[in-house]
Amino acid sequence: MTAEAKDGAARAFVRSLNILLKFARLYEFGHARTTAQFATTWRELRAAMPENSTNGLLLGASGSQLLLDGVPLGAAAGERSFAHLLSSSGIASIFFAPNVSQTQLARFVRAFPTGNAKPSALAEQLKSALAGDTTIRINEIRFVAEDSSTAGFHVAAQLTARALGGGNSDQFKSWFDDPQKLLQLIVAAEGSRGGSGSGGPGGGSGGSGSSAPSETGAGGGAGSGTGGLGAGPGGLGGVYHSSGDTPSLPAETSGAPATSSRPGRWASATALLRNDVGGPAVATLPPTSLGLGGVSGVPQMSGGFAVEEREIRSLLSLFAQLGNSRKDPEARIDPATFQSRLSTMPVRTQFTLQQALAGLAAQAPTDRPDTPMLLKLAEHVAIRFALDSYERGEVKVNSVHQLMERMNTELDSLRKILSSHEEIMANAGLEVQTFTELLDQQFWQQVPEEEKKKVLISDEAWCVPPRNARLFLDDLIRRSELKSANEILVSYANCISNSEQNARRATAIGLSDLADLYAVGDGSVLIHALRQVGTQLAAERDPDLQTLIGAAYVRLSQEAAARRCYPAMQQALASLGAVEAQRPGSTQSLRPRIGVEERIPEFLEEALRVGQIPDGLTDLLQHMPGVAIRNLVARFTSCSFREDCEVMIRIAQELGSEALNCLIDGLRSAPALEAAEMVGLLSCLHPSSLEEFLPARLAEWQRISHDRVVRQISAGGSPARGGLLLMMFDFLDPLIRPLALDEIGVSGDMNSVEKLMILAQTEPKEQHEWYLRLKAIEALGRLRAQAATGLLQQILDARQSWRWAYPNELRIAAAQALAQIDPNGFSERISNSSLQRGDLLLEPIGPDPNAPCIRQRRYERLKLSRPLVATTTNLRENFRMDILELNMGGGLATSDRHLAPGTLLSLKISNGLRPIRAKAIVRASRPQALAFEFAEIDLEERSKLRRSILGLGGLPIVASPLNRSRRRGRSLVSKP
Repeated sequence: MTAEAKDGAARAFVRSLNILLKFARLYEFGHARTTAQFATTWRELRAAMPENSTNGLLLGASGSQLLLDGVPLGAAAGERSFAHLLSSSGIASIFFAPNVSQTQLARFVRAFPTGNAKPSALAEQLKSALAGDTTIRINEIRFVAEDSSTAGFHVAAQLTARALGGGNSDQFKSWFDDPQKLLQLIVAAEGSRGGSGSGGPGGGSGGSGSSAPSETGAGGGAGSGTGGLGAGPGGLGGVYHSSGDTPSLPAETSGAPATSSRPGRWASATALLRNDVGGPAVATLPPTSLGLGGVSGVPQMSGGFAVEEREIRSLLSLFAQLGNSRKDPEARIDPATFQSRLSTMPVRTQFTLQQALAGLAAQAPTDRPDTPMLLKLAEHVAIRFALDSYERGEVKVNSVHQLMERMNTELDSLRKILSSHEEIMANAGLEVQTFTELLDQQFWQQVPEEEKKKVLISDEAWCVPPRNARLFLDDLIRRSELKSANEILVSYANCISNSEQNARRATAIGLSDLADLYAVGDGSVLIHALRQVGTQLAAERDPDLQTLIGAAYVRLSQEAAARRCYPAMQQALASLGAVEAQRPGSTQSLRPRIGVEERIPEFLEEALRVGQIPDGLTDLLQHMPGVAIRNLVARFTSCSFREDCEVMIRIAQELGSEALNCLIDGLRSAPALEAAEMVGLLSCLHPSSLEEFLPARLAEWQRISHDRVVRQISAGGSPARGGLLLMMFDFLDPLIRPLALDEIGVSGDMNSVEKLMILAQTEPKEQHEWYLRLKAIEALGRLRAQAATGLLQQILDARQSWRWAYPNELRIAAAQALAQIDPNGFSERISNSSLQRGDLLLEPIGPDPNAPCIRQRRYERLKLSRPLVATTTNLRENFRMDILELNMGGGLATSDRHLAPGTLLSLKISNGLRPIRAKAIVRASRPQALAFEFAEIDLEERSKLRRSILGLGGLPIVASPLNRSRRRGRSLVSKP
């Protein structure tokens, strides 16, 4: 099966699968319509993967875009909704192996949720339904090493806060939505604990008298005979009276100064709380009483003591019980109960909670007032714990996600409480990001920039989710720190060769998401990434990873093409060659997905737009000379301007001998019309090949191919084009020879004079040969051939008794040629000719080396004062056209018919009682416009044409580079 056929079949399967899933949701799987659609989907899957196929299908989702083997599908509503479902379910892609069976596909379809089921449950349902199945595999959006049993501490934190923020009791809400009042509650809890005389972990029991705090934290009672909260590790440093009155500072021993420490991370929040928090319970609290950074005797979280995970989970469990109050008023926990429960928790847990509250209070002035405070509190607690664990080195970056998700089980009840909110959002078509992902993102935002960069340039860069890496890279690029950004991108790409499968899988998915960032700059990073991915693709042996790495390779290559980074595209093709050498046949599906060959017309248009060859373009085209030369020929034949043709010729020259051989082989063996299109480039690159092969081929071709050959040689603009046209002159169709003589006349080739003089003095045997003789005389005039002066004078003056020897049109042509050859003596030469001044108007235009069009105008173009009506007489269905512009070589008319260029028309032009008859060739046909060029006209008919043009009083239309330039817009055609 060809790559195009497989791509079409695969796209049909994806559409059918989307329809099948909708039917299954509407009618259930056993319904007749669902069964019929399932049969169709199965057939199209088998068509996309025949029994002898070795490659599977990878259906991915990125936002609202479906990807098939890394290539975006259409953006129709059906595809967007399907992609939305997969993305919101946390599914990155679904892989269908070649050996998938009909039963396995049915299990896959049945596993999709029905009714209003939450998208977040889709991944779990699919994994459960496909357990043990290796033919259909689900790739979740996971970028860290983790187990799949967790699903989001962030979910729990946010849901807890929302549950508490939406309670029915105004008093309850006033306690838990206001960070200042909640802080009062916690401080009061600590005050009641202070009377117990128990110290924190590592702290000594309280006693009377004064004692200096030891470095080990073993002692430290407070004065006044009250119990203290030990000042050692885990203590709060400050002492509160059990009565709740103003607390005292920690007692210091005589002669032993208090320990000083640098300001902590939350110092600004501490100052804000000290100034803004109100209420009698905390209004007089000194900064030491809060146990925050900078307090004497209280180590920082990253220092002397560490909160354990089980303690944080216990705190979240308390929050979860609070959440039950929303559904079960009888189980509501009042503030007093909450205070009592909190006071029994370890002091270090309360310290973590205080730090989170300090941060909330610092943010409160700028936050939205309608945001539930307990939601933010839960997030700050979790982030604070994860960040401190990471900074102490207890948790690596690839385990942070695991750490957050492990706490999910403590808050399942809150998830159920807020499930109605999720359903409302899902039914409204809104994408619900998992709470774990949100918390993970917030954790990353609080990691110091130095730590972020350290991770991203390490071997563990693949652990960072691409969305987080993008945030950091975007910031670097915005600050123009491209060196650091490139260092990170290179490190991330290197992870594709990691020895762990999970690392390679995550890197492949991440590279697809970050591909656009690799194209920023000079392209060197993109080249490196393509080289690394290509090397791993050649060495990879896991079929699933081959598909994912191939998709990343395609995405990077497509980004290189979109940014016109030709060196990177060259690297992509070179790497494909290496992959093919390692695994023959494996690149057959990759090459068309990269789409380099399909983009060649775009690359050529880009070169024409800027007027020069972009760096690296010819090197890229040299990797595929056959395809490149075919596109060059196609674009060259559609060029209307000389500068466009010159760009195409330069590109063809730089492609070298292999491309030239493709052109010569095409001239020798290709069909007539195809071979004729190659003549233009060959006339500039290798004229001798035309002399060798073209005469024999012209003898086999029809008139339309002869016409294309003449026009292509004209478009090439080769200095040798006059000699080439003379060489093939006798092989051309008689109706094409006059057109060839016009081109010889403007070529400037003086070697053609001898042949033209022979044609000019040869007596015609048939009537139509007079027109050929006239064209030879005009060509001699355009060439300013001094050797032809005597011949032209003879034609002008020759008489036969009472009349002139030659037709009047031939004499006028001879006089006009003499005017071009000898303008100074022209008046004397025509003194005895009896020609009037009006007869010499409408003269041929001489060669113009600066003409912008590929074929310069042969005569001055005139706009008629009124249209001339013309009708065709040689077609099966003849039609009428109105001629608006006309000269001695052709014209422009309006018509409702479309004709192919090169079509021969027999015209009858209305001219009173005696119409003008001529044969013309269509040059261009567009809506309401048809350009034609005279190919044959009797001299008497030509004389009537001259009188008609002069009698209509037409005004000349001036041609200049300003109105006939590619920079100012392309004209309809190059007019005759």
